[in-house]
Amino acid sequence: MRPAALLALLQLSDSAFPTGSFSHSMGLEALVAGGQVSGATRLEAVVAEQLYALASSDCAALRATVRTSSIAEVAELDRAVSATKLARESRAASSAIGTSLLEAVSAFELDDPLVAELSTAVRADSITGNLAVVYGAVARALEISPDAAVSSYLYTAAAGLVAAGQKLIPLGQTTAQGVLYRLGDTIAGAVRRSETVSAADLFSFAPLVEIASMAHERQRVRLYIS
Repeated sequence: MRPAALLALLQLSDSAFPTGSFSHSMGLEALVAGGQVSGATRLEAVVAEQLYALASSDCAALRATVRTSSIAEVAELDRAVSATKLARESRAASSAIGTSLLEAVSAFELDDPLVAELSTAVRADSITGNLAVVYGAVARALEISPDAAVSSYLYTAAAGLVAAGQKLIPLGQTTAQGVLYRLGDTIAGAVRRSETVSAADLFSFAPLVEIASMAHERQRVRLYIS
């Protein structure tokens, strides 16, 4: 990978990058409130379940987006990603974070037709702007490889969930970093799994997380949007 592409990838995956992802727990808050996640071991297991679900849905779509220059194909992938997210909060979060990512990378002034078309379509509400396809389009424009883009996407998701768990359970900083480090093998496995799913066969199976996301929107006291 070119040094410039690596630096851009690190910037995209930085928790300070302004996508608003820190405001979402993806159902984890409901699991903690319900007593289903109360320590580091359970947090690691739930995050691992979410990562494997993302591998066959978001990450497979991300790979396909990196490899295409067709806005029509991106629109189809965007609809397919939405269809894998059963909970309303999950769909809304993916769209909100994806839209914020598009707005943030406008500062890069990328000379890329696909990113420009995608930005126009999202503003016109003709494409939802799921995070996976936006991330893929931006990675393509920055000449980031599919494997590197998927690895970064999954690491960012894992880091965000562990950070949420650290606040909600709560966990100490050292313990949380241990959880994130141990998820490395899970991330690597999810990257490999994403290669085996075609863009026409996206699917997600994470019933615990999906049910928690559905319950979360009716939770009376909340720190997170999702």
